[in-house]
Parts: sequence; C-alpha cells; structure tokens
Amino acid sequence: MLLVLVMFGVMAIAVYCASYGLWAWRNKNRRGAVGTFIISLVTLLLPVAVWFYHSSRS
Repeated sequence: MLLVLVMFGVMAIAVYCASYGLWAWRNKNRRGAVGTFIISLVTLLLPVAVWFYHSSRS
C-alpha cells in the first residue's frame, strides 16, 4: 500500500514537471522545455529502477 502511495506521488511530481515543460515549449523556450522533460522523465524512471533493482537482489 505504501509503495502505491509513493509511486502515485512520484507520478504526480513528474506530471507537474512535464506540464511546466509543455508551457515552456509553447512559450518558445525550447532548451528549457527539453531540460524539463528530461528531469521529468528521470523523476519518473529513477524510483522505479531502484525498486526493480532492490526487488531483484532479494
């Protein structure tokens, strides 16, 4: 249950960050938008990767 709540929180942060990247893209700030999308993707993928790594070791 706690894992689901943590993943929901991580997804909410990633979606919020991606929406800012979309806003930046629409305002012609391309480089800032790409950087924000990368940060959003890392925010989403890193906790999942750590979870898979720890579950595979046990």
